Amino acid sequence: MSEESRVTLIERVLGASQLYCSAVSDLLERALGEATSDGLAMSQVKLLLLVAHSGDRFKVSDVASLLEVTNAAASRAIDRLVQRGLVDRRVSARDRRAVDLALTPQGEALLERFREARNDALTAAVGAYPAEGLERVVELLDELSLLLLGVDGDGTVDCLRCGMHFREDCVVMDVAGRECSVGGLGGEVM
Repeated sequence: MSEESRVTLIERVLGASQLYCSAVSDLLERALGEATSDGLAMSQVKLLLLVAHSGDRFKVSDVASLLEVTNAAASRAIDRLVQRGLVDRRVSARDRRAVDLALTPQGEALLERFREARNDALTAAVGAYPAEGLERVVELLDELSLLLLGVDGDGTVDCLRCGMHFREDCVVMDVAGRECSVGGLGGEVM
């Protein structure tokens, strides 16, 4: 295969990947719309899922990393969830630089509605697709992701690349041989 043909093929892969990511984002936005009518943003759901998953101390920088925003924006995002009654926040007794965040019952109920709507939409869309095909897609995406990230097992890797889809079988953590940077992450949340 010529270099030009190879580049064209790689561009096709990128286009297909972008189309897939866009379709997933649209599906998640629709699921969120079904779960809540109060204008919650997907970035806020990501933060709620992080809190639900880890249920421990957070540094604002950890939240900023997950949301891919500044520390100030992360702090404001936490404030908005506290004001909406979805999250409780306290200064950590163990580390004064960190906060303890916990979902309120209202936050837990909202996440449960979101998960149900998301699962229903995913099952309707791809539920009939053969399991073997889905497993192969996971393998291929993981292989390409490792190549793009340059992860080679030296222990150097940016974490939280999974966004709000915390994976127990995270290929980045496996290859890099380390835990998720937020600590304790790596299990199914959604």
